[in-house]
Amino acid sequence: MSIGAIMSSHAAQKQVTSSDSTFTTGRIPGLVGLCLGTALIVMEANVVNVAIPAIRSDLHASPAGALWVIDAYTLVFAALLLSAGRLGDRIGARRSYLSGLGLFAIASIVCSLAPGTGTLVIGRACQGVGAALLAPAPLTLITRTYTAAAERTRAVATWVSVGGIGFMIGPFIGGLLVDTLGWRSIFLLNIPIAAVTGWLVVRYVRETPLQRVSFDVGGQIIVIGGLTATVWALLESSVAGWLDPAVLAAIVGGSVALVVFLAAQYSGARRGREVLLPPAIIAARPVLAGLLGGATYNFTLYGMLIVYTLDFQQSREYSAFQTGLAFLPLTAAATFAATFLGARFITAFGPRSGLATGMTLSATGLAFLAAPSTPYPLIAVGFCIFSTGMGLSAPAQTLAVMTFAPDRHKNMGSSALNTARQTGGVMGVALLGVIATTRAVSGTPIAIAIAIGMCMITAMTALWLIPPETPGSGRRRLLGFHRRKRALGR
Repeated sequence: MSIGAIMSSHAAQKQVTSSDSTFTTGRIPGLVGLCLGTALIVMEANVVNVAIPAIRSDLHASPAGALWVIDAYTLVFAALLLSAGRLGDRIGARRSYLSGLGLFAIASIVCSLAPGTGTLVIGRACQGVGAALLAPAPLTLITRTYTAAAERTRAVATWVSVGGIGFMIGPFIGGLLVDTLGWRSIFLLNIPIAAVTGWLVVRYVRETPLQRVSFDVGGQIIVIGGLTATVWALLESSVAGWLDPAVLAAIVGGSVALVVFLAAQYSGARRGREVLLPPAIIAARPVLAGLLGGATYNFTLYGMLIVYTLDFQQSREYSAFQTGLAFLPLTAAATFAATFLGARFITAFGPRSGLATGMTLSATGLAFLAAPSTPYPLIAVGFCIFSTGMGLSAPAQTLAVMTFAPDRHKNMGSSALNTARQTGGVMGVALLGVIATTRAVSGTPIAIAIAIGMCMITAMTALWLIPPETPGSGRRRLLGFHRRKRALGR
C-alpha cells in the first residue's frame, strides 16, 4: 500500500460517529495483525534509506549497488502487485497474506546476514515478493470480517492509519537503529514483528472463499523484463555513464518491452483474455491523469527522500539518527494534511482542483529544497509545503481513478493505481538517486528540478484531462466513491 492510499483514506476515520458499534473482542486481534503486516512492508520502503551510507561503508558497495539495495525491494513489489492480487483470489487472501509474511521474514534474515551487496540485493528482492503477496490481502480480509458499513469504515480507517504511521516513522526508526545497533538491526527488527503478526492472523482471521481466476503470464514476464532493464540502465549509468552501449541498449530494450506490453494488453483484451491492465482503464482520460498523479507522487516522494538522505549524511555530515530527526517536519505536515485538509478540499473542489493544486504546492515546497546548501530551517519549511501538497493530491488521484474507471474494472483500477505509485517510486530512487550520487555539488539541485518539473506536468495534465466540478458535485462524487469503495473492499 502506498502513502497516497494511506493519505486518501485516512479522513474516513473522521466520518464515523461515536454511535457506531464497537469491534467485537475476537476481531480486534485479527485487525491488529493485518495492520502490523501492512505497516511492516510500508516501513520497509524507506527505512533503509538512512542506512545506505553505513551499508556502503561496511560492504564496500558502489553507488549503483547501494541504490539497488533500495530499489530491488520496490521494483519487485511494483512488478508483481497486479498478479499477486489475483493469486490471493485463487489461493485465499489469508493464505496469500501469511505466505507473503513468511517469505518477507525469511528474506529479512538473509538481509541481516548478507556478507556482500549481491546477497543483500537478492534478499531485498525476496522481501519485495513477500510484500507483493501480502499487500492486496488485508482489504479483502477486513471487508469479509466487518460486514456492517460503519464497522468496516472504522476498520479500514484504522488499517490505513497504522500503515501511514509505518511509512512516516521509517527514517526515524532506521536512524535510531543504525546509530545504536548497526544497520543489520533494521532487518532483524522485522522478525519478531512478523512472528506476532502471523500468530494473530492465524488465530483470529478467517480464510476467504477461493475464486477461479486466470493469470496473464506473458504480460507479467514482459513487465518484469521492461522495468528491470530500465532501472538497471538508470542505476548503472552512475558507473558506466549514459553513453555506454550496455546502458543505452537496456534503456531502449526496457522502453520497447513496455510498449510491447501495452500492445499485448490491447490485443489480449480484444480477444476476451484476462490481462493485467485492461485497456478500458487507461482509455478513460481522467483515470490516466490519476495514474500519472500516483506515479509522480511516489517519484517525487521516494526520490526526494533518497536525495536528501544523501545530502544530510554526506554533505552536512548528519548521523543516521539526526537524519531521521531532520525528516520529522515532513512527517508532521503529512499527518496534518491527511487528517484535516485532503478530504475536505476534495469534497469542496473535486479531484481536478485537488490534483492540480496539490502538485503545484508540492512543486513550491520542492523549490525551497533546490538550492545547494539550503539552510535547514528553509528545508523544514519546504518539507511542510511539499507534504501539504501531497496531502491534497493523494485523495484526488484515488478519486479520479475510482470515479471515472469503468464499473467492471473498479478493482483493477485500484490495483493499477497502486502499481503506478510503486513504479514511480522505483524510477524516482533510480533516476534522482543516481543524479545526487554522481554529482557532488549540482546533484541535489538537478534532481529536485526534475521532481518540480514532474509535479508541474502532472498539475497541467490534471487540468487538461479531468473535467471540472459543477457546484455540489464534489461532495456527491466523494460520497459515491466511498460507497463504491466499501462495496468493492477498496
